[in-house]
Amino acid sequence: MNRFLALQIRYFMVVAEELHFRRASERLHVAQPAVSRAIRQLEAQLGVKLLERDNRNVALTAGGEAYYQECRKAADIMVEAGARAIRAADGLAGHLTIGYIDFAINGPLPRHLSRFYEAFPEVSIELVRRNSHEQLEDLASGRLDLGLLIGPVTSERIAHRTFHQSPYVAVLPRDHPLAACRTIPLEALANELFVIGHPDTWRHFTPQLQAYCLEAGFIPRVAQEAPNSDSIFGLVAARMGVTLYPDCELSHERSDIAIRPLENSNARLSIALAWHIDNANPALASFIEQAS
Repeated sequence: MNRFLALQIRYFMVVAEELHFRRASERLHVAQPAVSRAIRQLEAQLGVKLLERDNRNVALTAGGEAYYQECRKAADIMVEAGARAIRAADGLAGHLTIGYIDFAINGPLPRHLSRFYEAFPEVSIELVRRNSHEQLEDLASGRLDLGLLIGPVTSERIAHRTFHQSPYVAVLPRDHPLAACRTIPLEALANELFVIGHPDTWRHFTPQLQAYCLEAGFIPRVAQEAPNSDSIFGLVAARMGVTLYPDCELSHERSDIAIRPLENSNARLSIALAWHIDNANPALASFIEQAS
């Protein structure tokens, strides 16, 4: 829309609201002949008579009424667009694409999302399940705004901070002899077969599990590898082995497995918030600030 057409429409809308050229001119701070001339030019461009005029009265034609209503809608949309642009620039509106791992979505992430939605209802969020290494790739390429993942984060272009830490627990078949214990020393699992995540997709978690077992004096003997959490739990329930998991993953108890805390253990799995340092999305800053 060129500037002159915008002025013509503005003049018409004020005349349509006042139904009086003098009052419209005073409101616009424009000479009355200029207002009349602009509206005649607008009518000529549209090929539609917008106003009925005589020496005493001004009235909208049917075409003028329809045109005014559409112009009013467009004006309201433009006002809202400007307000939304301001809110988006302030991080109060916009869109975020967030990657997550199982440990996050089955742990603290839903509670945080609920709080964020309450505080920032105009920020839409797209959640995408990705393994940690996939999230790091997507953050680097700009496909994700934010990732919830397991470190390490080695790229200098990816900023990160701790989002949540969870202690490890032992996951056993329900009828396993150690299930009778309230807590289990990690070394008690030294002779057990383990079910772990497949190294192609669990490459950030499996090394931590193995290192934790090494600290207890043994190398876990792997009987089965599985692609996801549900498969791991199913294999444990089928007595194919035991495993170690962060307790945030196990907020949903299954009847066919037993979950037991580990004795005298300070080991924690750390879930990190990660984002590209060049990401200027204001909504991202709002999410990170509330998550801190």
